[in-house]
Amino acid sequence: MSNKIFNTSIVNLADLQKFSFTIPTYQRPYVWGDEQIEKLLGDFYKSYQYNKEEDYYIGTILTKENGMKAELIDGQQRFTTLWLIAFVFSRINKKSEIENFLTNTDKSLKMNFEIRTEVEDYFKSLLEKDKDEDIKIIESSEIAKYPYLKNIAKALVNINGIIQTITHEELKKFGDYIYTKVQLIKNTTPHAIDLNKLFSTINSAGLQLEQTDIVKANLLKCIDEKVLYSKIWEACENMNNFFERNVRDSFPQTDWATVDLCRLNEFDKTKFLFNDINSEIPIETKNSIFTIEGLTLEDCEPYVEIKKGVIDEKRESEEVFCRSVINFGQLLLHTYRLHLRNEGKPDFEGTFHVNRIIEIFKPIEELNDPNEIKRFFVLLWKVRFLFDKYIIKWISDVDTKTEQLELININKNSTNYYSRTKYAKSSMLMLQSVLYFTGDYLRQFWLTSYLGYLLEYHGDLDANSDIHLDRLEKIDNNLSLCKTMNDKEASLALIDSTVNTDFEYEIYLTSSYGTKFQHYWFQKLEFILWKNWSFPKTSEFENYRITSRNSVEHIYPQNPENIIKNPKNENEILHSFGNLVLLSVSQNSEYSNKSVDEKRSMFNNKNISYDTLKSYYIFQNEIWTKKEIIQHQNEMIELICKHYKK
Repeated sequence: MSNKIFNTSIVNLADLQKFSFTIPTYQRPYVWGDEQIEKLLGDFYKSYQYNKEEDYYIGTILTKENGMKAELIDGQQRFTTLWLIAFVFSRINKKSEIENFLTNTDKSLKMNFEIRTEVEDYFKSLLEKDKDEDIKIIESSEIAKYPYLKNIAKALVNINGIIQTITHEELKKFGDYIYTKVQLIKNTTPHAIDLNKLFSTINSAGLQLEQTDIVKANLLKCIDEKVLYSKIWEACENMNNFFERNVRDSFPQTDWATVDLCRLNEFDKTKFLFNDINSEIPIETKNSIFTIEGLTLEDCEPYVEIKKGVIDEKRESEEVFCRSVINFGQLLLHTYRLHLRNEGKPDFEGTFHVNRIIEIFKPIEELNDPNEIKRFFVLLWKVRFLFDKYIIKWISDVDTKTEQLELININKNSTNYYSRTKYAKSSMLMLQSVLYFTGDYLRQFWLTSYLGYLLEYHGDLDANSDIHLDRLEKIDNNLSLCKTMNDKEASLALIDSTVNTDFEYEIYLTSSYGTKFQHYWFQKLEFILWKNWSFPKTSEFENYRITSRNSVEHIYPQNPENIIKNPKNENEILHSFGNLVLLSVSQNSEYSNKSVDEKRSMFNNKNISYDTLKSYYIFQNEIWTKKEIIQHQNEMIELICKHYKK
């Protein structure tokens, strides 16, 4: 009898329509937050805009099947998010095919939960709600009773806020795209498989050979000094640690007294030394891990100890040090674009996505030029150093266990002791935060432009240098106004030139788009207000940060609780930029349809941080009528114009 444990197929949501899924008891609760959801939906939409006919792959699910009933062993977080996305499309009532994903052909719920019946009941209640009823977070009393619902309810409101920004003309087509073009790799185990043995062998050991491993193997095949260049790769690979710590781990025989860890931008193989116990490293064959179809438990075991050390190291660094805003695959793609530019070659074709990384690197592998490949490895080292020095990171607060974006400095004292410290809050931190939260999470095209600039002009200046800030502002301004190129094309052009800025932002901001306004303009305004703050720098201002916000709030409410005291305003004013702020989902829910006076009182009673700086400007007004809304809008647009025209 064959001991193969997986059968693999590529499926879309339409293909899964025939299955009824059960979430088993051992699955953890739904934990996805704003960042993961925004990455997923943002990537869907970017891929849809780029090529509506091209399939888009989002990873794997693992099932154990009995006829048309499937136990979802792995992939529940993504699967639940897809269901919530389908539900939001159904509420918007655009008759998209994705609505079919909500239920089985007999109209029973697509997803069943073995133990968390409150989640299943909540999903059923959603389907029974009136389509005109607003999507809101569950009442706090319900959250207290059923804590498993908290993240699901928040995710639902977040997804609704994101999808509401898409034009009505695009909604149906976009929903259909997700339903038919988003592809998953479905790995299925037979009935007889010992799931406990499977998980202990694969999941707990951390066996996840990634596409970047294949790229590394294929590049190293083409060159000598494989161990040396493998070490360069290793020093760059763990994005959730500081670069100098990676370098010390990868090159332990180095005389560190002769190396300045603050200036690691140049790789010198005569300085960076390692234990060359093995002259060669094992290289996987090109197609060895494209699929796990036919993989046996015995096949898995040789990799377990090798990968476990790497995974443990990454977990430790995540807990103790920092978390990168991009993964290693994304860094490789940004570096490869800069490498092609240095070599006088055009950018790689097609979408920028780590799922395509093997395909993207194939030309350099097939060219089989050892010297060019070595130049790429050395450039990777430089880019990784610059990324570490000049780009924001998520840093954990030991006391509160929360994460914040920071720019981090490396310091050396008189006794040659090195330490990492946070820079003071700065315009550079705020601008990079805007770019990170409003850009395409899986691409962050601004990094190609900025890292390309830093390669040539960093000058060993501080991360907060006004010179570098001025350049990043120009990159941001050009990217935001360029409509004749896509972001991928513009980001490369902006390394050493400008692009056509043909978007008429003043006309856009004087329109009445309501919740359809691009979130970028609210966040960009927050940066401008912070940089030019002329009010007292209270503790609320000092604590303020630009964070992930996805919910457009009407200051003058759309549906006032007291219509007699606060009559409805005309739509043109109600949905204008002047009457809107961008909040987090929880903040928006808190304000709801309360009167302006109540909102002002709530805002003024918050003693930790301002919700938004735009809100501060708004609530300086004692009354909030059409006149004040127009006046505030004109003032904000004037500040934005001044920033662009300086």
